[in-house]
Amino acid sequence: MRMDYNQHLNLEQRLTQSPLMIQAMHILQLNSTELLDFLTAELEDNPFLEIDVDKPETDDSNEVETRDDSDLSEYDTVGNLLESAPNVREKSQTEESGYDFIQNTAAPDQPSSDEILSELRTRDVNIEHVRAAEIILDFLDDKGFLVDGIGELSEMTGIGFVIFEEALEMIREISHTALGAVDLRECFLLQLEALEGNHNDARVILTNHFDDLLANRIPQIAKAEGLSVEAVRQAISVFALFDLRPFSAFSIDTNSVISPDVKIEMDEDPTKEPVVTLVTDYIPDISLSEIAHQALANAKSNKKLHAHLLRKIDKARGCIDAIQQRRRTVLGITNVLAKKQAMFLRLGKQYLSPLIMQEVADAVGVHISTVSRAIRGKYAHTPQGVISLKSMFSGGQKTSKGTTRTRSSIQQRIEDIVAAEDKAHPFSDEEILRVLRERDGTIVARRTITKYRKLLNIPASSIRRQHA
Repeated sequence: MRMDYNQHLNLEQRLTQSPLMIQAMHILQLNSTELLDFLTAELEDNPFLEIDVDKPETDDSNEVETRDDSDLSEYDTVGNLLESAPNVREKSQTEESGYDFIQNTAAPDQPSSDEILSELRTRDVNIEHVRAAEIILDFLDDKGFLVDGIGELSEMTGIGFVIFEEALEMIREISHTALGAVDLRECFLLQLEALEGNHNDARVILTNHFDDLLANRIPQIAKAEGLSVEAVRQAISVFALFDLRPFSAFSIDTNSVISPDVKIEMDEDPTKEPVVTLVTDYIPDISLSEIAHQALANAKSNKKLHAHLLRKIDKARGCIDAIQQRRRTVLGITNVLAKKQAMFLRLGKQYLSPLIMQEVADAVGVHISTVSRAIRGKYAHTPQGVISLKSMFSGGQKTSKGTTRTRSSIQQRIEDIVAAEDKAHPFSDEEILRVLRERDGTIVARRTITKYRKLLNIPASSIRRQHA
């Protein structure tokens, strides 16, 4: 038997994750409350960090001056690491992502978003799929649903629909088979598909009679499908096994108080630009303590102690730089959002303009993954109230009048139409569709109107009707 041996050379680009980049990405994604907890823990753990009580106030919108600590070991600054990340359109598909950090917390019953991303990387998944997965996880609601679907994410980010579709399948394989469902019906359908055996009747009931099922109209379902009432009950008995929340690890405390990370102020003069400031009233400024330099100088004769102190001081310095970089990044992104959504901030939801993450990333000069991390869980105090930063992104839809409307503005229009209707003869979904088409030139499917109406918690026309 003959055996042949061959040698092959593979040339590939790889993005090396340094500890500083990992820490920077972790700090960037923290909201103000999480950042305060993080700083408290760091101050307790690292003696070379201290609260800078005498630090003069500075304008966060300006570049933070870099200190000259010649005694410290050399390393790339966090700012350079983040700003040097190539644009998504220029990156090789073989690159690794530098945007994952698994927090040192007790593992939940289901994997956390960071654990899912880490698992994807261990499988050597394409970098585009990892980034798409990260965005999907960031946009899940508190029940684990992706209410607007991956089509909306594709429009918002500029990442291909197929990439999101494949990434979602990978996420479901790792976590829950129904994660990212658009609604409860799809949630049940996905779980039904995962079951062994024949469940055709149950599938038909979910597909064609979900509203009747929720209303417990079993006889109507039986009549429509030519089944006995008992057969319908037997078919739907399997639903008792299903989860109503595809990802309980994403549940949030709805009683918690939202703490805005930024404040956006609009001048009465529409020609003047919005003013964006960080909300840092309760976030302490930290600095490298003076004893760090003294301790380092005193330990030069002891190589092991000197090396240990260098590692501690490097970690403290990296933490300070990462927090400064976080401020610049969040401010830069919010400034772009405020300028591009000025009409919305002044006049309301119906004036929200189509805006994708790639557009903001290009304007700020960062990677799209940095934008996704920076807006995660962060809120802004605005003339329209306290809103999440991610709500200022939206895909757009062309109208027959040559304009573009966002999904948010269409939902606002539906609210306005319902508010102005004759309560004795409320509009059906078909009639709302006609009004949007004829008056606004907005063409959407009837099921889309139904979906938006449910998202707005607007009852069906039969329930809204008021009798004299």
